Amino acid sequence: MKNTDFSKQADIRHERELIHYFRDLIENDPDLHWEVAPNTEPQARPDWVGLRLDDRAEHFRPVYSLNPSIPELDSLLANWIYRETPLLVVPQVSSRVLELCRRKRLSAIDLNGCAYIRVTGILVDRRPLPGRDFRFLLEPRNVFTGISARIVRSLLTDRDHTWTQKELLPRTHASSGFVSRIVQHLVSQGFLEKTSPREFRLRDPIALLDAWVNADDFPRRTTTTRYTVLGGSPLDSARQLKEWANEQAVPIAFTQWIAGWLRQPYTEPVVATAYVARLPEAATLQQFGFRPVTEAGKVWLYVPGDEGVFLETQTRQNLPLVTDAQIYIDLQKTGLRGPEQAEAIRNWEGFCRP
Repeated sequence: MKNTDFSKQADIRHERELIHYFRDLIENDPDLHWEVAPNTEPQARPDWVGLRLDDRAEHFRPVYSLNPSIPELDSLLANWIYRETPLLVVPQVSSRVLELCRRKRLSAIDLNGCAYIRVTGILVDRRPLPGRDFRFLLEPRNVFTGISARIVRSLLTDRDHTWTQKELLPRTHASSGFVSRIVQHLVSQGFLEKTSPREFRLRDPIALLDAWVNADDFPRRTTTTRYTVLGGSPLDSARQLKEWANEQAVPIAFTQWIAGWLRQPYTEPVVATAYVARLPEAATLQQFGFRPVTEAGKVWLYVPGDEGVFLETQTRQNLPLVTDAQIYIDLQKTGLRGPEQAEAIRNWEGFCRP
């Protein structure tokens, strides 16, 4: 009987660990029937593995990679000369690599049980198995949160710029080692490309933006407070907030409808929304006629979990705005025609260009 206890997790550091846990996975797979090359020692690297489905049996030659890059996979497919079909084996397959595998019909499996097997007449597309949490030790779990998101945000301020790591240090307040790690990850995923040993640029800015949208969890990264307003337009409220922020030295950056409208007008803003480092005090709320509410409201203030949103701003009509990419991210799933405004700014020629 197979051991179906899949409550396993580990940070993979070496190829031998990858091979060990891969052997463990395929020997105890609850869904797929795998075979290992005969006379293979328990801890050895199998020359081939077989997959049996009903009366079909297919052989694969495993290709082990701790952190596969898009260029490496393209090269693998272009230069593959073995008789057996390649099977990419990784600690944790990223959405970017999985997308390439589907497009190129490259079979792949990770230690979490996520499997994409594509050969003539066979298609297996399985999500990760429950209770498993494997990843490469040096692979970022999510580059779209915290300090790593600052690097992505900075890169998307100018989609045509050629960058150096040194430029990103003061803009992100991140360490040199951290910036290097995230940049290398973005290069390996095909979002960035090297133009020289020290320089790089965005290879696919829209794909990077879409990946950010898919990974973003707005409610978890912000705390939202809403207010009703006695009279005045959203632009009037924004100017009041900006005046208060200047007087109190409170970081502020406007986003969503009002920021999108100021960058590329499409829908009239009906709500003033802004990131603030802290909320206005009671006296200021009374002065402005702002009253807290639990729903609706004409002013929405977001206190972010990370201050990085204030590190990259732009100014329109004397109001500080978040970056174009951040506007687009924040307009997703908002209602009030927010997605329409998001598409208008995304399709604008000046999007993510200073």
